[in-house]
Amino acid sequence: MISLLGSLYHLFFSASQNIAINTRVNRIATIDGSEKIDGLVMNVEGNRARVCWNRGEKTQEDLRNLITIVD
Repeated sequence: MISLLGSLYHLFFSASQNIAINTRVNRIATIDGSEKIDGLVMNVEGNRARVCWNRGEKTQEDLRNLITIVD
């Protein structure tokens, strides 16, 4: 429940990030999609990014749903 509240807070109140190509990201859980981890940004156009996930899955994601992975 706490992660859902955190995801909703991030979705509505966080500032947009500067996500560049080859940035490692996670996707927060949204109403229309589940959480995904360890993706790599392949392309950024406007407020959308093309992300490659584990097992070769590629999706178009809204930048505000992505969180940069910091090592």
